[in-house]
Amino acid sequence: MVIKLRPAVGYLRISDNKQKDNHSVEIQKRMITEKAKQEGYEIILWRFDEAVSGFRKRASKRKNMQLLLEDAKEVEAIFFYDESRLTRKIYDFQREIYLPIKEQFPKIKFYSSESSGGEWDPNDPLVQAKLVFAAEESHIKSKRAKDAQLSIIANKDSDKPSRPGTRTPAGYDLIEGLLIPNADSPIVTKIFDMASWGYSNGKIADVLNAENVKTKHISQWHSSTIDYILKNIVYAGHLSWSVKQIQSPLNKRNNGDLEPFKDVHDPIISPVMFSVVTQVKSYKERYGKLETPFLLRNLLYCSQCNTAFKTKDNSPKGKSGKYRVYRCENCIMNISADDIHEEVKSDLSKKWTSNLHQMIDESKSALTDWMKTLKAWKKSVEQTEERILFNERMLGQQEEQEYIATIFKSSKELIKEEKLKINQAIEKIDLLNNDMALLEVYSHFKKADISSLSNNELRVLCLTFIDKIQLSISRDKDFTLSINYRLNPFVEIETSTGQITEELLKQLPEKPKDLKLKK
Repeated sequence: MVIKLRPAVGYLRISDNKQKDNHSVEIQKRMITEKAKQEGYEIILWRFDEAVSGFRKRASKRKNMQLLLEDAKEVEAIFFYDESRLTRKIYDFQREIYLPIKEQFPKIKFYSSESSGGEWDPNDPLVQAKLVFAAEESHIKSKRAKDAQLSIIANKDSDKPSRPGTRTPAGYDLIEGLLIPNADSPIVTKIFDMASWGYSNGKIADVLNAENVKTKHISQWHSSTIDYILKNIVYAGHLSWSVKQIQSPLNKRNNGDLEPFKDVHDPIISPVMFSVVTQVKSYKERYGKLETPFLLRNLLYCSQCNTAFKTKDNSPKGKSGKYRVYRCENCIMNISADDIHEEVKSDLSKKWTSNLHQMIDESKSALTDWMKTLKAWKKSVEQTEERILFNERMLGQQEEQEYIATIFKSSKELIKEEKLKINQAIEKIDLLNNDMALLEVYSHFKKADISSLSNNELRVLCLTFIDKIQLSISRDKDFTLSINYRLNPFVEIETSTGQITEELLKQLPEKPKDLKLKK
């Protein structure tokens, strides 16, 4: 008599690319398959999260772990190797995967191949102990790794920090613990130069591959390789160590990352140009794709109703681009995109021939004013933080006031994020607000011949140096332009800080006596 096995899904996870070469996956599969047969199940589907950390990535954020929620409709059980394959955070799997599945499909069962008992139960004291041990093990490994990195970087016997053993970035040689630019460094310079003009990671990779450009370790370029290089502050002369990813100090840092060590080695890219590239890379997220024939999208406004012009290609089939227009949908007016572009490029060319020192002075003045605004806002944020902390201390630890404590916690997190953004903006202004830095930025863009720039290059130029264009159109289709140029070409400084969520701050009691207990 053949016993029909019930359908089940098996979940696998490896946390490191290095594990691909050993038998971790095969071991997990074999043990899960055997356990499934013992319990009367057959694995009909495997879900595998490859090179994903259970310590840094929550259960609900893992792609194949998420699929278990859908798989539960088709199977009767879910099998895994042991608790460490599920999570290193103790509770996230139970709350984000196990309970939602059990709520919707109460009859589905979970099994661990390393458990000698029956169904896996997250409330079992032994299971909870295993989850705690798995989390503790990851914390210990992480601490050891960071301590080792820090001890190597901050070597007291050396004048400068050393770089821990790892793959040397393209463009550098590692000599006695110090990064030295090598013969490949011009390739890195070219990558940053193209990125500063708005070329996408994929386009840069295509150009390098077409030109058969190679380094010691790179023979084929991919967009991910370009992305890593453009985000790596090592090229600006700094060292920063995070187990998963190096980020720009001008962007938000992950909690727990080591602060960057500044000016450790010779940079290939100046910190100023690194900042420019970071800004240009953000344009796509804010304004949409840069490879567009509509150079003035998001910049062109109707002087009559002050709404942004929409873009439209009215070209008949086979004549793409012949009838591109900007359109004010409120005033029902169209204007030829080519006509507007020629006028703007002509005006921009005149601006480009103006006194460079005057442009630098204007930028310095704008940056100085913005610094004053940032410092005033920082003081206001710090005063709000003091009030929050005072009221929190007065709140006490009564359990019935837990909902108010939650408000305080959320508010402190918002304050922390806002202070980080302000400090990063101040750091960026300090970097840029001097003659040499501004000269580098303007000289980089001014060396280009506007008449020969491609669409994405012109788009970058317009987004960087134009704040707004007012367009007035007469009945006979004549038009006039009023172009407001940026005194400060560093767009992201002005958008890097915002207002703390007012709705949340309104919930904060001004005085301890204002606190109301939840009924």
